[in-house]
Amino acid sequence: MGATPATATMRAAVATSIPSERLELADVARPTPEADDDVVLRVHACGICGTDLHVLAGESYRPETPFVLGHEPVGVVVDAGAGARAWLDRRATITLFTGEGSCEACRAGDERLCPGLVSITGVLGEWGGYAEYLRVKAHHLVEVPESLSWADAASLVDGGATAANSVRVALTREPRRVLVLGGGPIGHLCAELLRVHGVAVQVVEPNPLRREVLRDIGHDVVTSAEDAGAPVDAVIDCTGVPSVLAPGLQALGPHGTYVLAGYARVPDVDFAVVSRKEADIRGIRSGRREDLESIIALAADQRIRLPETVAWRLSGVNDALTALRARQVPGKAVIVPDSVWKDGA
Repeated sequence: MGATPATATMRAAVATSIPSERLELADVARPTPEADDDVVLRVHACGICGTDLHVLAGESYRPETPFVLGHEPVGVVVDAGAGARAWLDRRATITLFTGEGSCEACRAGDERLCPGLVSITGVLGEWGGYAEYLRVKAHHLVEVPESLSWADAASLVDGGATAANSVRVALTREPRRVLVLGGGPIGHLCAELLRVHGVAVQVVEPNPLRREVLRDIGHDVVTSAEDAGAPVDAVIDCTGVPSVLAPGLQALGPHGTYVLAGYARVPDVDFAVVSRKEADIRGIRSGRREDLESIIALAADQRIRLPETVAWRLSGVNDALTALRARQVPGKAVIVPDSVWKDGA
């Protein structure tokens, strides 16, 4: 495909200031390849992550505005630099993190842990997928099988990688019982991955919409950690809610592992319970490329059941944000560019 004219524009949902509750729909310059290893995706869907809400609220990363959020994009490669043309016309999603490249973490494939992190696509630095097109480096691409719908694939990009990483950490000590705090998209996927591994899992979810979804597919779900069958060998906290930390730690048995898939500022923590149980606390920052590839493969083979997706047009992105803030989405919220929605692509 030839280069896009420099005057070409695209529709995008733009954060013009932070903090803010709204994104502004605007026509902005359509990206083109600037280097041999650049590719341009035509976005077919982009998941909305809780991080996006925190960024807009001024509670997390602070990208320079104007900025286009959206770090869970999937689409088709429609343009590429000379060194990346093998990706043309292929379905793909992305890994998010760009490190400085030479540190130990980057050399080990853990760019997300780079001390000199350069950017997180759609979060900090590089614009994201709440737009019709997105430019990324070819080495960030991960192929999306034809058997996955665009919306289902979008539900896996960051949430799926995070769930896969969390479960991998939780399984390190071969637990018999795991408690998952939070039945949103990440918690849902954690429960499904644990089921695949044959580990007994119980999910804590106060939202009746999400409880019903999980119960309908056979999971053991309770309203609070106090109602859970403690003690457990591992807890995966997917909530990012400060008040769940204390009961979650109480639910752990000796030598248990507390996995922070979601995180929050907790003003008053009594670490005596951690010492008395000789528990481990492990942080999770998204996942490695292998985590994303593995959960995509499991989903494509229908070995795991995915969260229900609810799609909004890009022009309705603020309605989607409102629904998420009101906890009215039972599964995963996904944005679809209006041009793709109309095309039925």
